[in-house]
Amino acid sequence: MEGIEYYMVRTGDDQGGAVYPMPDQAGTGTIVYFDTDDIDDSIGKVREGGGSAGDKMPIPNVGWFAHCKDTEGNSFSLFQSDESVSG
Repeated sequence: MEGIEYYMVRTGDDQGGAVYPMPDQAGTGTIVYFDTDDIDDSIGKVREGGGSAGDKMPIPNVGWFAHCKDTEGNSFSLFQSDESVSG
């Protein structure tokens, strides 16, 4: 990702991770991303279940993500792979 120190790792055929600095969230811990085939549906389920979910945001040429919190205030994110996403 241009302008961001961003490192990705592949730990299996369909799994991996990324490490990057988030100065505005320092000290909040690790954010876990859950893969989904339909991010819009998953955002709806988080909201319907009482959690909060932001709108999906693009990762150009990679996919979509959305920041969420469960009903206890724990942060997590959703991710949908979609190489056709533009900036």
